[in-house]
Amino acid sequence: MPRVFRILATAHPSQSSSASERPQASRVTVVIPTYNRAELLAQTLSSVFAQQPAPCEVIVVDDGSTDGTIEYLESVDVSVLRNKRGGWGPARGRNEGFKRTSSDFIAFLDSDDLLLPGTLGRLERALEENPTAPFAFGRCLTALKENGRWRATGLMTVDSEEMDAPLRSLFARNFVPSVGSVARTEAVGKIGGYPENTAFAEDHYFWLRLAQLADPVFVSLLTCVYRVHTGNRHSPTMAAREVEEYLALAREDPRLAPCVPARLGVALCGSFTANLGPGDRGKALASVRKNLLTRRHKGEILRAAYKHWRDRRRWVEEGLRLWDEDDELRAWLAHY
Repeated sequence: MPRVFRILATAHPSQSSSASERPQASRVTVVIPTYNRAELLAQTLSSVFAQQPAPCEVIVVDDGSTDGTIEYLESVDVSVLRNKRGGWGPARGRNEGFKRTSSDFIAFLDSDDLLLPGTLGRLERALEENPTAPFAFGRCLTALKENGRWRATGLMTVDSEEMDAPLRSLFARNFVPSVGSVARTEAVGKIGGYPENTAFAEDHYFWLRLAQLADPVFVSLLTCVYRVHTGNRHSPTMAAREVEEYLALAREDPRLAPCVPARLGVALCGSFTANLGPGDRGKALASVRKNLLTRRHKGEILRAAYKHWRDRRRWVEEGLRLWDEDDELRAWLAHY
């Protein structure tokens, strides 16, 4: 099986962040919101500085960090927007960074994730070749670092048949990674940026609103690593609380209405398994009541939940297989 991504020999994580030593800039601005993640942020920025071509600007939005983040940011070549009082949250942080963007394309990164070498350039070219697409995205490896060693936990990707109707498929489940994606600045402006009234699912809602403008483009390459750790905000249980936000979109957009059972099935699967795993049967049953028993089309919802459960197992296996077979990927990630 061929390697999914060929690591560039010149894009070593320890490469200098000096602006004078970086390759010619692209038309992509990178916006990174952060809060008290100085060490992880340094690794994220290292993967950004290693991009070829380099982003035209990197904006870090600090939301009141007290752990030395500001002192670190003074040592690297980035633009810093600081909210000293804190409390903005990631969605508003991204929006505040977006307001200061003048480039054609924008990439929003979390401050704990990693871009594989060449990602921004590949996604920028995909948008240039597909002028109607509001954003481009790739495949994302989820990985965990324990005792100094990385191990893969799965893969975030889209199946080929889902791209036949990407808006409907994306409504049912989020397959666009928050890192390793590039959007058109103009398109982000049209939808008003990230929703600031959602607490856990703003990424999914953001990509879905963009996909309502036009079909996105998928680049079938591994573009990023989502770091699994105790500081992750997202969880299937929390995201399921906001399912009504998506159902409201379906009421407004008739293209989405046929996919409501699939959306409820995905929410049911995520919430049920997340609660049943730790043994919380009460919450698991509550998710059944909310996403199944009180809804119409119960059979369709159950079938969608079972399909999503099977697909998740398949994506885990695919991520583990990719990890085992790509020695260059493992060697690259070992530097972080």
